[in-house]
Amino acid sequence: MESGQSETPDLLLLSGGIESSALLAQRHAAEHRTRAVWVDYGQRNAAREWAAVEYLATVYDSAPLAIDLRSLRAAFTRRNDWVGHVPLPQRNLLVLALAVNLAQHHGARRILLALNREDRGHGPGSQPGFVRQIADLAATLVPGLRIEAPLIEQSKAAVIAAADPLGIDWSRTWSCLLAQSRQCGRCPQCQARQAAFAAAGIPDPTDYREAPR
Repeated sequence: MESGQSETPDLLLLSGGIESSALLAQRHAAEHRTRAVWVDYGQRNAAREWAAVEYLATVYDSAPLAIDLRSLRAAFTRRNDWVGHVPLPQRNLLVLALAVNLAQHHGARRILLALNREDRGHGPGSQPGFVRQIADLAATLVPGLRIEAPLIEQSKAAVIAAADPLGIDWSRTWSCLLAQSRQCGRCPQCQARQAAFAAAGIPDPTDYREAPR
């Protein structure tokens, strides 16, 4: 058995996207026990994310734990506000705070999140400094608990290239910001997905509603 593997699975924040799916597959290949945690914070594509999470969790033997925070969307939305894909301010802070409590409750010793290098443009909550600070706080609150972002120095293309030999079915992952039956091919996340597969030199198996430009 791999050194460092504990009786209690580590917690992995799984969205069903490229990076978290790749990290789950890598953990499984290394025989690390991992429990997937998915959070519904009112994002438009929640149903599509959850479908991807359920599939991946089955393939990689990780019983998923779903956290329902949909009610917070209304609390953080003023009347007549247009609500985009990310309706919850500072969601990484809130999700990690919940994960710390979950880890303590379940006896997990590690929390994994799948930020990549390109996520740094998404705000302070996606920066390496934030991860270090929240990890220090978590270790103070729950001695021995670690928060890690193993992919944070890698590009999306590098993540794909590293995980592809594991046989991951990328077509069952979900990146699109919308909640349609097919990934749109036009939103920023779809464009980043397409660009990453091209940069990695790996065919993109995604069935986009609109072909890449």
